[in-house]
Amino acid sequence: MKQFLLILRGGRPAASKTEEESKAETAAWNVYMGSLAQNGHMAGGVPLVSGGKSVSASGITNEPVTSSPEGIVGGYLLINAESLDAAAALADACPHKNYNGHVEVREIAPMPAM
Repeated sequence: MKQFLLILRGGRPAASKTEEESKAETAAWNVYMGSLAQNGHMAGGVPLVSGGKSVSASGITNEPVTSSPEGIVGGYLLINAESLDAAAALADACPHKNYNGHVEVREIAPMPAM
């Protein structure tokens, strides 16, 4: 199995959702995460706190990078899958895309022994 990073971009802000929408989204996430764990695909991941800093050769800014048309990164999942296509299929079931979100799928490169 290979490892993949699902980068969760954009999505509807929590403040714009009704209580019913928030409950439905939480329930969808519970089902999705439970399925990943039950099938041996879940390796980690968490939501991120809003804001942050960006560090580059130009200095430090007080906000994360927002240049992506899909929006800023709001969280990530680390999953196990046989291939990029299999990882993309798992990402396709992610509830984030149903709430104006975008899921980027990237394979984790194996690190050489040090």
